Amino acid sequence: MDWWWRKKNKKLILERGATVLKDLIEFGHGKSNPIKFFSADEILKATNNFSDSNRVSRLVYPFKWYSGKNENHPMILIKKDVGWWSGLRVDLLCRDIAVSSMVSGHKNFLKLVGCCLEFEDRVMVYHGVKKHYKLDIREQTWKDRMKIAEDIATALAYLHTAFPRPVIYRFLSLWNILLDEDGVAKLTDFSFCVSIPEGETFVRVDRATEGLYSFLDDTYISSDVVSEKTDVFAFGMFIGLRFLLGNEDFLELYLEEEEESEGGGSDIDYEFDSKMKRHARNLLSKLKEDRRIEEIADPEMGKISEQEFCQMKAFLKLSRRCIGPREEVPTMVEVAKELKKIQRSLNI
Repeated sequence: MDWWWRKKNKKLILERGATVLKDLIEFGHGKSNPIKFFSADEILKATNNFSDSNRVSRLVYPFKWYSGKNENHPMILIKKDVGWWSGLRVDLLCRDIAVSSMVSGHKNFLKLVGCCLEFEDRVMVYHGVKKHYKLDIREQTWKDRMKIAEDIATALAYLHTAFPRPVIYRFLSLWNILLDEDGVAKLTDFSFCVSIPEGETFVRVDRATEGLYSFLDDTYISSDVVSEKTDVFAFGMFIGLRFLLGNEDFLELYLEEEEESEGGGSDIDYEFDSKMKRHARNLLSKLKEDRRIEEIADPEMGKISEQEFCQMKAFLKLSRRCIGPREEVPTMVEVAKELKKIQRSLNI
């Protein structure tokens, strides 16, 4: 790439680098794993100029994923923004880089190798030794769903407890969960994370990004207040509705439409935001309905044993605790422990 292009983008690179550093300090007081800042030339060479032959078809929208390699990394996985995702604010894109670097040593997150700040769209590079797949919950047995739920609870618990300030995820969706070849779930994309100020238990957020959260609790909706309970509520809704009942998520349906249209670049507008909130409230009512577990369990799971139905009852009870009265809501650490206990009950 010629010198003129590099000169033109030097300011952009410096600005993004400063934002990444700022987020590293804010979220983890500098605690991070070493990452490499790749040049645009290195990324283009690794992906054969983002060639279709390097596309990873099993990983799809809202990103484009490519396999590649370079002198120091024989197998890397490269993520590039597409569609309306590429229009996110620079600070949100840099936040993903910063938080990814902080968590990449944990088994339930992708291991970040580095990033490239020279492209208009975000480009991130991950360790690609193992194959990764987009999570399709319809293909998972009840046993697998239980394990995936525990993995994600463990990931959220890590965000809440591993750093000087709790990190709140805010954006729970199947689109942000990958499975590796061993069936281990990985939580991805930290663009919408926020950290709780030191000495506080909550933080107020910019309503502009609220519409991207599929499962909103009343406190978030009414006052823009985010706390650890925000993630717990979303997780309770998520596992109850997606993993147990098999209900579609409104945001995931929207992203599927965007994928089919190759990311038309449309914005999430006020009308969409209102529809999503109504949808979330309807789902909340559905999750609280007093019906037999045999009537509401996702039929995609096939034949279910009596022992598994017992597990599902405990699973549903935990889901309802997560979305219940705020003073009774468990922590994510407690949720992860309870999920492990429920799994073990099948073998007792």
